[in-house]
Amino acid sequence: MENKIENFVNKIINGDCVKVMGEMPEKSIDQVITSPPYNCNISYDTYNDGITMEQYWEWTEKWLTEVFRVLKDDGRIAINIPYEINTQERGGRVFMVGEFWMLMKKVGFNFFGVVDLDEQSPHRSKTTAWGSWMSGSSPYIYNPKECVILAYKKFHKKQTKGQSQWTGTPVVQEDGKTKMTYLDEDKKEFMELVYGQWSYFADTKTLTKATFSMDIPTKAIKILTYKNDIVLDPFCGSATTMVAAEILDRRWIGIELSPNYTKIGTERVQAFVDNKKQMKIEFEEGAK
Repeated sequence: MENKIENFVNKIINGDCVKVMGEMPEKSIDQVITSPPYNCNISYDTYNDGITMEQYWEWTEKWLTEVFRVLKDDGRIAINIPYEINTQERGGRVFMVGEFWMLMKKVGFNFFGVVDLDEQSPHRSKTTAWGSWMSGSSPYIYNPKECVILAYKKFHKKQTKGQSQWTGTPVVQEDGKTKMTYLDEDKKEFMELVYGQWSYFADTKTLTKATFSMDIPTKAIKILTYKNDIVLDPFCGSATTMVAAEILDRRWIGIELSPNYTKIGTERVQAFVDNKKQMKIEFEEGAK
């Protein structure tokens, strides 16, 4: 008997994302936001981040295939990856964006856009090596930046409208027609989000081995979903995407391979939920 998606909602599930997503009903997720392992030898406590690139791409195709299956026909995916990595003895430099998109297209995804990430407080060295010094012999030209690949399953336009992130006010015009008006700050935010370059601040907290800025899922959720939509992160780590979804009144599902990270993420989300409940109680009591 197939599990209902409600059995997974608002939970962080410890397990292999391919297997966990395999238990979910198809066409049940509105949006996937994630930053997968990059296979660049980060010392995670459970996952091996130093496999061969051939193994990595085989595994990537597996989880992308499950993501495609569980997404609704108008579902979207936002994947945060670096433009390139250097796997050194395991194959040298890799153009991650190109390889990822080729796999996504093979799985069935349609291109929705790409967002360049402009890090406001860089925590990486801009230059890791010169290659040949003061010579054109073999200069090492490296791009340390990251991006977000956006794609959709079947329909680029949402088939069922919900409550948008921005609430307008209907105003009757002189000609009798009604027009929605929005706050200037809301219009500014929307215009910034549809521009293909998002500014973000790097998360320097060390809850897990790989940090994920809260700015990234927050922006992706705001511009690509409606309130109460279901957001899935199959590599949720310290649950940054889940906290962003809670803040923005979306339902969410997190999957995490590491038992330790699952515990950290669960406690982090619960602390936020408890704080939100306490603020609501205080507000209601203050209004009496």
